[in-house]
Amino acid sequence: MKVFVSSVVRNFEPYRAAAKKAVSLLGHTPVMCEDFGARPYSSQEACMTEVDQADVVVLILGSDFGFQMSSGESVTQQEFRRAKAGGKPILAFLQDTPAEGPQADFRWEVSDYVDGLFRATFTNEHELSDSIIWALNQLTVSRQAITEQDFVQRLQQRNGDGRRGYRNEEARLELAFLPQPVMTGTLRVVHTQHDAFFLKLCQAGLSTLKAGYEDFDNAEVTGLDTKGVVWRHHDTGMSWLSISLVNPDTSSNPFNSYYISPSFVRKAAQAAFDVLNEGKGGWFQLGLYGVAHKQFAEPPTGSSSSFSMPHRPEQSLEERQLMIPASQAAFSRWLEDVMFQFGRKLNSSP
Repeated sequence: MKVFVSSVVRNFEPYRAAAKKAVSLLGHTPVMCEDFGARPYSSQEACMTEVDQADVVVLILGSDFGFQMSSGESVTQQEFRRAKAGGKPILAFLQDTPAEGPQADFRWEVSDYVDGLFRATFTNEHELSDSIIWALNQLTVSRQAITEQDFVQRLQQRNGDGRRGYRNEEARLELAFLPQPVMTGTLRVVHTQHDAFFLKLCQAGLSTLKAGYEDFDNAEVTGLDTKGVVWRHHDTGMSWLSISLVNPDTSSNPFNSYYISPSFVRKAAQAAFDVLNEGKGGWFQLGLYGVAHKQFAEPPTGSSSSFSMPHRPEQSLEERQLMIPASQAAFSRWLEDVMFQFGRKLNSSP
């Protein structure tokens, strides 16, 4: 990849050298203004051309705003905005140092919670180098990940998953995870870890020791079944958890079984992520199944004598996301978006 390094130059030479070394160590091509050489057009045009031609931009900000142009922008700020407008991947690194005036405003622009970038901080050139190496490696993995269409095809090709006890109309939540890059040969290890995985389910509140479990194994898939929860693991590294959303306690209100509790879905989805994710990044799919005649709302606390049953054609809802790295914070942000989409789709009029 061509990696454009954007920062002030004056008094920032050690950090630019660290960035150049980090990019080169990964086998990428660092693009530095110091190496442009003579060109038959302006410095501004040279910088903007290299930003346009780069595969990724590494943005490094300290306390110095740098040269300010007639537009009020600094050169680095113009490079950042050009890359952002062009949809370029931007990796931002902010020096842990105070900034004032326009540079403070620029740093806020880069790191704004809604419209900015999730950035890393550094205090010296060694921390900067390590952070750039890590970020570029994660970006490379993301670029090498399979497409969403390929992920969907792999999900559809899961043969012999053995989802015993689930009828097509039964409401359930499922989280599927496929690590990227794809891991092969995982079955040999995972099929011996049923006891440990069952304990993880119990610790996550998805099952109980009293419930116990049944083993499941075939040529390409291993897993277990316990009360209300099915776990499967494919030899490619794909894992999925199916969690029943049927409320076993309907004595107070016979209509409770027609409600899908958003708070339970959110809690179960987070627990499923905690169980399946082991710090690896990859594709995730969160789905609701058996929702054709369900209300996406909390069951009423008191008894009721009537229920308006929705009639919608959808039996299932699915949302997918590639997360590299797959941190708990990233999953939580995505989960809130998914819950919003589920609510809109399930509660809208047919």
